Amino acid sequence: MLVVALGATLGLTSAASAASCAGSGYLVTSTGTIQRFSTSTNAVTATLTGAGTQFSDIAISPDGRTAYVVDAAANLVRVIDTSTNTISASISGLNTPVAIAIAPDGTRAYIINSGSNTFSAVDTTTLTVTGSYPAGTSPTDAVVSADGALLYVTAGTELTARSTTTGAIQTTFALGATPSAVARSATTAYTANDTPFSISSALLSGSTANVLFSGISGQPAAIAVSPDGTRLFLGTSAVGRDSLMTGSISGGALTSIGSAASYAVTDVAVAPDGVTVYAAGGSVVTVTNPAGSSTSTVSGAVTIAIEGVAICPAAVPGTPTAAVADPGDTVVSLSWTAPTDTGGAQITRYTATASPGGATCTTTGATTCLFTGLKNGTAYTFTVTATNAAGNSAASAASTKVTPHKDNRARVLTLGPATVTYTKKGVGIAFNVTTTGAGVIAAAMTYKGDRYCSVSKRVTAAGTYRVKCVMAAAGRALARKRTTTYTLSATFSPSNGPLASAKPSVVVKRRR
Repeated sequence: MLVVALGATLGLTSAASAASCAGSGYLVTSTGTIQRFSTSTNAVTATLTGAGTQFSDIAISPDGRTAYVVDAAANLVRVIDTSTNTISASISGLNTPVAIAIAPDGTRAYIINSGSNTFSAVDTTTLTVTGSYPAGTSPTDAVVSADGALLYVTAGTELTARSTTTGAIQTTFALGATPSAVARSATTAYTANDTPFSISSALLSGSTANVLFSGISGQPAAIAVSPDGTRLFLGTSAVGRDSLMTGSISGGALTSIGSAASYAVTDVAVAPDGVTVYAAGGSVVTVTNPAGSSTSTVSGAVTIAIEGVAICPAAVPGTPTAAVADPGDTVVSLSWTAPTDTGGAQITRYTATASPGGATCTTTGATTCLFTGLKNGTAYTFTVTATNAAGNSAASAASTKVTPHKDNRARVLTLGPATVTYTKKGVGIAFNVTTTGAGVIAAAMTYKGDRYCSVSKRVTAAGTYRVKCVMAAAGRALARKRTTTYTLSATFSPSNGPLASAKPSVVVKRRR
């Protein structure tokens, strides 16, 4: 099919951006406008001029380099190069396209044609239609399976799983309702049904669909699942009952979040962090979280007919900097500075590596780590990488060389009793440490040889200091299962002198 090059004549009103659009989102309108906005400031950063006629949907490639905008009136899909913020081409050969879904590997796009009750398969390298297949009566939306083999299409009163290469129906889910949109987790597809108002679920293994939620406030129009597959988000529209709602993916009652919407919600997108939600419709894009505790809007956006919103996928984080090593007796305390660029998603882990030997030390967000078991008299350097949902950053520059060593001058470390606190973020163990000089206090909580948290604190003089080690993730999960006795391994590593240490036990009671 013909690919129409438009990059020479259409452009954005701002300068070009980075190759990946991580940290940004796009909104489109039924009047032919495209805007890009920052997800850190929620402000529009660019507006596409002369973009199109009647946009109905937008999707972004997994690598964040390309955005695809459905132009229903022109029977085209406009292709945006996110590195230059220009429309670089258009995909033709369509018949009143209304929705688009991108394969997880980004090599194929699938476009729903309401005018011919078909879906078009598109090669995203050549931007040509490679096949057109039946999609059912009055198709509205689609989502691709994790392996790219199936396209789940909402049409009529059914959800059908169709081969992405032949269009053949593999499974039919009779919904008993008229679906308007579909989203999926790893195991289940969820449809927003506008007649009657409901959400249906269909196990991707092939079981019959069932009503997951009922009593919806308003007419379901848009649906999304959080990246970790734990929460469902629903946008509705009906006079006086427009809302954004959420609930656990396992079912139950949906609750409204954010401020009561005064517009018909047309699209919902969840950021890579899994907690920031964008609801488009009418004249605004609302930005909120599942608790509705922080709600704002995208500023500088167009004020009419917003039809779709999409958030760019995360990129790997920037590189940690300023790795500083402080040696002691067979130990080194390492600290570093977090990257300013998170890649659009939360940094979940840091990994520090020693050279020579390749010993590693990991944290779940702390920017300090204690290496133990090193060889006195050996010079070491250390590098650090950051990890988010997209992968690992490049390694930091190596620290300056340091050499663990012994010293005969005595040092003393005294620990006060530990106190245990429970929060949503984890289990905190706090205690007082008294030292007789300057150096580095380091502590770790271990159970059966496994480390559940670590922390270090540099002190410049003798004194008593408050230190807190927070066990997140695995530690919090263990506390929900049973009462556990941990070993609190605390050390004091002075600039000169032998390492002082203490290893008291700390009982963490079961917390439901």
